[in-house]
Order: sequence, then C-alpha cells, then structure tokens
Amino acid sequence: MSEIDTKEYVYVMISTLNQMVNYIPLKHFEFDDIYNLTIQKSDYVNNSRWDENLFKILKEDGIDFESEDKILSFQQDEINDISNIVDVLEANFSGKDKIFWNITGGQRPFILAITKFIRDNDRTEDYICYLEGNKSKMVILQDDEIVNNDSYNLNNLEISTALKLMGFQFNSENIEIGKSNEREFYKKFYSEYVKNKKLREWLIILNKSYPKLKDKNESESYKESKKTFEEIKKSAKDKIKAILSDLDQELLTTKLDRSQAFGYILEELTFYKLEELLQDLIDEKKVTLVHSLKIKNEDINNVTVAEFDIALLTDNGKFIMFECKSGRMTGDTAKARNYATYAVSGVYGLPILITPILSTEKFKEIKDEILEDDYNDIYRNIKTAIASAERAGLDVWYLDNMDDKDNLKKYIEL
Repeated sequence: MSEIDTKEYVYVMISTLNQMVNYIPLKHFEFDDIYNLTIQKSDYVNNSRWDENLFKILKEDGIDFESEDKILSFQQDEINDISNIVDVLEANFSGKDKIFWNITGGQRPFILAITKFIRDNDRTEDYICYLEGNKSKMVILQDDEIVNNDSYNLNNLEISTALKLMGFQFNSENIEIGKSNEREFYKKFYSEYVKNKKLREWLIILNKSYPKLKDKNESESYKESKKTFEEIKKSAKDKIKAILSDLDQELLTTKLDRSQAFGYILEELTFYKLEELLQDLIDEKKVTLVHSLKIKNEDINNVTVAEFDIALLTDNGKFIMFECKSGRMTGDTAKARNYATYAVSGVYGLPILITPILSTEKFKEIKDEILEDDYNDIYRNIKTAIASAERAGLDVWYLDNMDDKDNLKKYIEL
C-alpha cells in the first residue's frame, strides 16, 4: 500500500449492502473523523440495517461511531435531484480541509454529487477511493491523478466478521474435517480417482436411488427391485474397496457406508485438495477454508438461511463458495446457489460448481459398462448439473484440473 497519510482527513462513506467495502479503508488508515451517507428506510431499501452491521463491527474494533450528526440520511426521492445532495455536502463539509471519499458501492447520484462538490470547490487535496473487488485493488485519486493502485488485505479477517458485514451470522462449520489421517487418505484417493474410470463409475452407482414405482401396490416388484439395488450397492462398495486396496480400509468402509456416500466423499475430496493447493496461504492466514458452512439470520429467529459445501474467504474480503454435486442439479437449484452466494457475500462473491466429471469427459458420451440397461451415458445427470450451473452463471471446476495454476490465480487473485 502506498504511503498515504490520512490522520488529518475526514472519512466519508456511502452506505451499501456490502459494507466490507466501507470497512476496508477504515482498517488500513487512520482518520480524524467519520461520516456516513445513507438512505432512510422505505418500502424499497433498509440501509439502516446494513449501517448497524458496520457500526457494530467498528465498535468491536475500538472505533466508536454513535454520533447521529455524522449520519447524513436522505429520502429515496431526494437523491433523484443531485443538487439536494450537493447542498447537504456543502452544509457539512465546506469547513473540512481534507476529506477521504469512499465512493465504492455508492449509488450514481451520490458519486456525481461528490464529484461536483470537489470540482466546484477546487478541493485538490481530497482523496477519492474506489475498491476494485475482483482485482483486490484500492484505487485512490487526488486532483484527478491516481496516487494508489495497490492490492489490499485485512490481517486476520475472520469469517464471522465478514458475515456480520453482510448482515448474517456465522452458525457452524464441520470442525471434524482436517485430520492428518484423512489428508493422506484423500491424497491417495484423488490420485486413483482421476485415472480410474471404473472407480468413478462405481462411486456414481453407489449414489443411485431405489426406483420409484407409480403403483405402490406392486409391493413384491418393489421389494425385488430394492433387493437388486441393495446387491448392486454392495457390489459397488466391494469393487471400490478392491480398487482402493492401498487405503485405510476401516476409514474407507466408514466413508462408503453413509447414505449418498459419493456426495460426502466429493465434498471431502475437494476440501482436502483445495487445502493442499492453498496450504501456504492458509498458514499465512491469507485464506480461510471451511467445510459445511451454515449461516443464520438473527432477524428470522436465528434459523439457518444458507449452507455451503465449502467456503473460502480471502484476506481481501472475497468469498468463494464451492457447491459439490455428485449427481443431478436442477436449474432452480443452481440459481438458488448463485443467489445465496451473492446474498451472503455481495458483489465480490463467487459461486463455483465442483463436478466429479473429468475435463476430458465433458463432451464425450461415456458408455456405462456396468449397468448397461440403466443409462447409456453414466454421466448424464452430472452433465445436466453442469449445464444447469452454466446457465445460472456458476463457474465450473472439474475435479482433475483443480490444481491448474491459472484457475487459482484467476479466482483467488491474492
């Protein structure tokens, strides 16, 4: 970060749904005073809720922001006329020599009014700050010249803090994951998985559901079908164990005996692979990686409102949510995951689908060599999930190229 002394500056921020962008400069610099431009609660907006989230976090950090005269509140219809905003800026800031304006996330009328106020008053010492979240850059201008374009980070940023800034509460995560014996187990598992088609196919079969009969009176037929499926699943477990004979068999049995075993295995396999790839960054506390993140909302009785298979938080405030799908995913589900990610993490969030299919198999019809009478293409449901994800705007990672350095650089951008 460039050497910028802000101790004599007033910090002015614009309330937004993603308060992380207002929080970051406050953690990087010292300011003489703080003001907040916000919109009063209406049928369309409720900025006061987002403001309170930020003020609570600031108070926890020792930055007390309670003064009502520092909160400049506008009616929604007032900001349609830029001159109204300029009048308020003139009344409150004409006597301030130096102002640091954070315009990130602000509505266009606020930004236009601030720009007009600065130019009309020839305020050459003022700073204008804009955070480019996708590139993790803090752009600062002074007298129309860029004086800073460096990357930014927040030391020891915790998931609970990031969630609070978005208006949510941390509920729970899977604290059982991350054991050394599992790391070695899944390292060997991954190595065999990406090269053994039979292993992939048996795992898909292990996840198959019993056939659903329209006529429930055909009880004998249903029992026979269920018996056949149980035999197939037992066979699948035996085949998987034989292929993975070098692995800890007791641990493998535990993993395979779960309902929808492949779904859990895919999540854990992905978690440990990401952990391996990002270990240096995790050790440096630049990245936080959690499995089965559950999020609650205090406004609706603390119930869990979202759950993510794997969540990754970078120290520049970017959330990356991984959805692991071992089988079918509808378009509605894909859209819901996309919406949930952005609802929780704002515009800098990123949802990614992890699919068990290999990158070389996406456009191939993979003949089912085991249950030939069941599916022509054993990856049919998985390919449907990929198509749904792409239509919903989720990016897709294939399990065999997660270690592509370009992928990590593109998504993490540290």
